[in-house]
Amino acid sequence: STQSTGSSGINAEYGKQWYQRRVRGHFVRSLSLQLPSIREPVQMTSAYSSNLPSYGSKRDVGKALLQTLGAPSNSVRDRKAPEHWNAALNMHVRLSDKDKNKAETQREASNRLIKDLDQKTKSKQAEINRQLQDRITTVAYWKQRLTTEHAAICQEITNLTMSKQKTQQALASTELPTEVSTNCLKNRENREAIDLVQDLVDDELINELNMLSEVQKLLATRINDSDHRLRVLNDCKSCLEYDIRDKEECLRLDEHCYKLNNGSAGLQQIAQPSLYDGHTSTVEKHESFSQENLEKERDCTSQSCLQRELNDFSINKSNDELQKQSELVGSMFRITSQGAY
Repeated sequence: STQSTGSSGINAEYGKQWYQRRVRGHFVRSLSLQLPSIREPVQMTSAYSSNLPSYGSKRDVGKALLQTLGAPSNSVRDRKAPEHWNAALNMHVRLSDKDKNKAETQREASNRLIKDLDQKTKSKQAEINRQLQDRITTVAYWKQRLTTEHAAICQEITNLTMSKQKTQQALASTELPTEVSTNCLKNRENREAIDLVQDLVDDELINELNMLSEVQKLLATRINDSDHRLRVLNDCKSCLEYDIRDKEECLRLDEHCYKLNNGSAGLQQIAQPSLYDGHTSTVEKHESFSQENLEKERDCTSQSCLQRELNDFSINKSNDELQKQSELVGSMFRITSQGAY
């Protein structure tokens, strides 16, 4: 408080001196504008010469002019006392100090905000880079699994196609025995009179034709089932290929984003970058989609393996039964031939 009182006294004294100097300066300037130069002879006009008495020195002339002009009138402007001027000066000083303190406070707050935002930005960028690295690792893992299963299902499609072709060949091989058995029955029907008999050969030939018909139906069913399994496998393969392309695109984008930094070229500010697109899926849905594709692929592969086993079993069993029936028909022919002689 003592220091502030001393400052106020100094400011008041300084203001008083300044005010006095200003009043004197104003008065001298007023005189300089109205009086001619003292170095030259004074040329009195009629207005001044009629009112001025005759003086012998220049000092007397100046006094006479001052008396004639008179002091500045208070009616022209409202004159203020030195105390008022000091009060106004102190008020402006206090206001300027207050504004300066506010500006310093604002500047310090702005610097703190800039530092905080910079620190938060760097921390967020580091966290996002870590998340991107984890995502790249996860997507690469799923892509590897999908690629492996895609290769497996491609191999299974090839195996099932070969099994289907083998079944088709087995079905085609039954046409000749069917034609032979049919011709045999037709030839035996051409016998006349007492030779037209119903013997064991006819019975076995009919059994062979029935067996061939059943085998053909079975093999045709196996071929249709194989076609259905191939369509399912191709659909599953298409889903895997779509998912693999999706993973490759994700890896390309994530790796590009991981390489970006504050000094990267071509960066642009995006309006509302935190908003998600309505078609955006979450990480859980993304992984669930891949998991469903893998489970579907495993199920299709197992069904295809079962279908190949059924095809092979049907072919082998049909061949065995037809072979036995052919041998039985041949033995009946031999027995009938020996009995006839």
